[in-house]
Amino acid sequence: MIEIISDHSLSIPTAYTMLKGAPPPLELLEYGIGLTHFQAKLGEIKWVSMTPPVIVVGLGENPTPLDCQVAFGELSRFVRHLDVVQVILPDSSDDTIRAAVMGWELGRYQYHRFQSNAEKSVCKMRLVTSRDKAGHLLDNYLIMANATCQARDLANTPANELTPSHFLAHIKKVFDHLPVEIEVIDTDRAAQLGMGAFVGVAQGSDEPAYIVVIRYQPVKSPPIALVGKGVTFDSGGVSIKPSKGMSDMKADMSGAAAVVSAMVALVTMGVPQPITAVVALTENMLSGRAQRPGDVVTAFNGKTIEIINTDAEGRLVLADALSYIISVDSPKMILDMGTLTEACSVALGEMASGILGNNQALIDELITVGERVGERVWQLPLWDEYITYLKSDVADLANASELGKAGTCTGAKFLEQFVGDTPWVHVDIASTMKTAKTDGFKVKGMSGVGVQLLIEWLKSLP
Repeated sequence: MIEIISDHSLSIPTAYTMLKGAPPPLELLEYGIGLTHFQAKLGEIKWVSMTPPVIVVGLGENPTPLDCQVAFGELSRFVRHLDVVQVILPDSSDDTIRAAVMGWELGRYQYHRFQSNAEKSVCKMRLVTSRDKAGHLLDNYLIMANATCQARDLANTPANELTPSHFLAHIKKVFDHLPVEIEVIDTDRAAQLGMGAFVGVAQGSDEPAYIVVIRYQPVKSPPIALVGKGVTFDSGGVSIKPSKGMSDMKADMSGAAAVVSAMVALVTMGVPQPITAVVALTENMLSGRAQRPGDVVTAFNGKTIEIINTDAEGRLVLADALSYIISVDSPKMILDMGTLTEACSVALGEMASGILGNNQALIDELITVGERVGERVWQLPLWDEYITYLKSDVADLANASELGKAGTCTGAKFLEQFVGDTPWVHVDIASTMKTAKTDGFKVKGMSGVGVQLLIEWLKSLP
């Protein structure tokens, strides 16, 4: 819980933020509080034993709002055993309040649903600011932070608990009483519509599969479309994955989690932009019904696809979702997001998601937003020559190449065949799906990446 107050006293534990190289706050000197050996490096924290205690938090030198967010993430875990702490902000700007709220909420995130003895963080933060009427800022920033936490919850949930049906139930619940229309396309209806690529992936599982369309139309104009990959467990199908790391494939729906969670936040905040969100929910499993390498399927837009690798399933479900929503809603621009290729991790590590598309202005916007919110995206090429890697002797194109080259680029090149002339960007979050260690506002486990990127981008549009 967070609240904003205009004044404070040292009657409860108090945290002061401090710049590297700056003298201690005058108030601390008046209380005789020394800061020996405290250098105020970013995220450095010193506990001063007095009654009540004082905590000093380093912001580093010339901190950016993102640095401030890192420091507040560290603070949120340091004081989690307290009931309440008041925090003296370095200033009362929008950026600083946002950084404090986001850092605190994301840094204290925990997923302990299946741990009976886990220690929970219950500390409440009181932000001390001279800013009048900052409550509306707090409300919006909490909505945004909670959206990332919700995406983390979804991606951390085991696949036996978050099946496509459970994900669909979650969507209906979180959008209840919000001004949206929800269209649900099951596999029978998908087959009737000609979505052979999506149905081909879904047919190997005993679980029902769905394409879910969420339409938010505050004004009558063409929407922006967001499309998320929602493979709730990916075994690789007949092209089965190695066992090492397969447990993480419960999070192969992270693109859908980001799209749904961001959409809830945007609708709740009442952004004026019409938005259509589409998520393709299925499992990719082995069975006697599962599609095989060498099979040929026909996508919604009529293109035939030879299945070279059943583990290249994300592009198949996205292909039908993309071409369907372009045909039905005629969006003015479209962004898809998914954990598409391990090659993206090889290229970028955990440091950035890959971004590719057919509209450079749109790519540049997202790169700028990603830097600002701490969800960095890095552009990879989408050269026409990559289509030769997807050449098929029996169909219009293959779903993958057996050459093992340019996996992220060829995956995006495949998707490009299903968007036509619509301005389009693809964000591959396979590299950033999971955080290896807790640091700042990032917490070990599934990251919820993409939520802040989508929210900030759509909020910034005219």
